[in-house]
Amino acid sequence: MQQRLKKYSRDSKSLEALASRRITDTSVRTIATIHDYKLITTSLLVRLVSGNEKNIQRHLQQLYHKGLVNRFAFMRGKNPGEFHYYLDNAEALDLLIARGADARELEFEEARRNREKKYCDVNNPEHAEEMQGRLLFLKHEVMISRFHAMLELACRASNGQVQLTEFQQGPSLWNNIEVPKITYRDGKWRDSDETERLPHRPDAFFTLSFPQQKDRESLSFFYEADRHRTDTNKYNKKLRAHFHFAVKQKDTLKTAYGLNRIRAVLTETVDDDWAERLRQAANHVTVSGPKPSPLFWFTTSRLFTQQISSSARNQPTYLARPDIVLKNIWATPVNDTLHSLID
Repeated sequence: MQQRLKKYSRDSKSLEALASRRITDTSVRTIATIHDYKLITTSLLVRLVSGNEKNIQRHLQQLYHKGLVNRFAFMRGKNPGEFHYYLDNAEALDLLIARGADARELEFEEARRNREKKYCDVNNPEHAEEMQGRLLFLKHEVMISRFHAMLELACRASNGQVQLTEFQQGPSLWNNIEVPKITYRDGKWRDSDETERLPHRPDAFFTLSFPQQKDRESLSFFYEADRHRTDTNKYNKKLRAHFHFAVKQKDTLKTAYGLNRIRAVLTETVDDDWAERLRQAANHVTVSGPKPSPLFWFTTSRLFTQQISSSARNQPTYLARPDIVLKNIWATPVNDTLHSLID
């Protein structure tokens, strides 16, 4: 009789039950995708990893019970949602190296941190209280992962017209930028002679290229996943750092990214009202001077998460129509014209 495997825990019995199951090319592709996305849902994994959906789900179950990947589910009321997968075992990375991956490009330290943080305890009632702070971090990471996946899926569906040639996230992007301090004197905001160092820490950086248009330059973007955990004044300070990094001090951009220009700084935030408040606040002189900058683009997560009817069932838009991320859904503080990532 086949043993029924537990969903939210694993032990020596479940490992023994799967001991004879081989690690296949699909297994390795699945691990590599989880590595690249940091934290990713089942529904996105089965779209990103080539192969039959049910077969990929079986591989995910096997990899989990073999201890090579870990998972948890956010609660929706009293019921758990779908699984989110991440890596916390260096053995999974060793498998990638054995299949030709460059060890220098693999996140061993991240796997170690993940193991230390024990994100799987999200589903352990005994650890519910201590996991509350980590839940905020995890939901932020899921937002970045969803955006990344939408870009990848949209580019795959473009018939080679658009390619996602680079996507980075995490501490490797962290820099500092020295900017003039802003003071309020005689009824006006002014740059002072003093300077301050602001952190420049985008949630992600990515580049889109257009291989079928030989004379067209690639477009590079910074991305921010905002979950309305701060006020507009603090968010404007983040935008001010972006403006100086990408516009006022282009040598810094060149040194850090090898670029002369950033197309836009994107902000995806959790609801329509807050997206509009951030867009209007970006008009402030402390962000980019007396004129609002077209560098800053804003949109709302609602456009990605709202349910639409697809293939006789309801799905969130990010699964049914991931190409929406490339469409005219991005608003700037300059005017009400909506922009597309591939304009």
